[in-house]
Amino acid sequence: MLTSLHEFFCKLVVLIRYLVRYYRGEKLPTGCPPCPPALKKPDPFLYSQSWLASQGYPITWDNPDIFIYQNGVLVDPHDLHASTTYTVVARIWNNSTDVPVVDLPVIFSYLSFGVATQSNPIGTATVDLGVVGLPGCPAFAAIAWTTPAALGHYCLQVLLQPPDDSNWLNNMGQRNTDVAQAHSPAAFSFAVGNHGRKRPRTVRFTLDSYAIPPLPPCGDRPKSISKVAPPVPGGWTVTLTPSELTLAPDEEQQVQVEVTPAPGFTGVMPINVHGWDGGVRIGGVTLLTEVA
Repeated sequence: MLTSLHEFFCKLVVLIRYLVRYYRGEKLPTGCPPCPPALKKPDPFLYSQSWLASQGYPITWDNPDIFIYQNGVLVDPHDLHASTTYTVVARIWNNSTDVPVVDLPVIFSYLSFGVATQSNPIGTATVDLGVVGLPGCPAFAAIAWTTPAALGHYCLQVLLQPPDDSNWLNNMGQRNTDVAQAHSPAAFSFAVGNHGRKRPRTVRFTLDSYAIPPLPPCGDRPKSISKVAPPVPGGWTVTLTPSELTLAPDEEQQVQVEVTPAPGFTGVMPINVHGWDGGVRIGGVTLLTEVA
């Protein structure tokens, strides 16, 4: 499409020059004059689970580009208080080396913790995003969020809405996590919804233990990224109840999860639960099991 627009613009320039010279009585031009280069576009993005999954990469729902602060101090997103005001910060990148974005709208919202649940707006912030390698990239958008009065787990979502974009599919990211101390077993729960649809939905689940690998030291060549998510490690047991469910239109159900660590394990283990409707991934959660 961009090539077609470029050719159209070229022909339009030729026509305008032709008409101007014709009415001036000048000799008519032949050939196509040098055309301007093809239009360039920005590519604002953040860690986008849907985009990475569409490219075949494993994903985590614990987003590395969404942070929570209170009074300027970074806080644990798994230890928030009800009816308390925090600052949610989104780190935004640009794949373009040529085109910045001025006053980029950044839309913040939250879901109840789960798969395909309903969205609740927080608000919109704007930020100036620079280009790769120059100040302003990455940029940071911030907004105040007062947590709901009801205790529970919530998924923060960030959506970028630039006026133009070379890739519209990497503009949405979410941070969807929970943490529980393992007390043989660790217990979690999350909601699965079927909102805004006119047909029933059958949801099945898959599990893996993918986490974003640490960055290599400066100067080292980055390793290639595997497109195979590591399975739940041997010795671990993860039980979902129910293991599959069918939802009527606008219905929402709770899924209970029990995670039993392998004997002798210490540390934090991510367990990613992905919900599928047929062959389409509709969302997921990352459960972090901590064993002291």
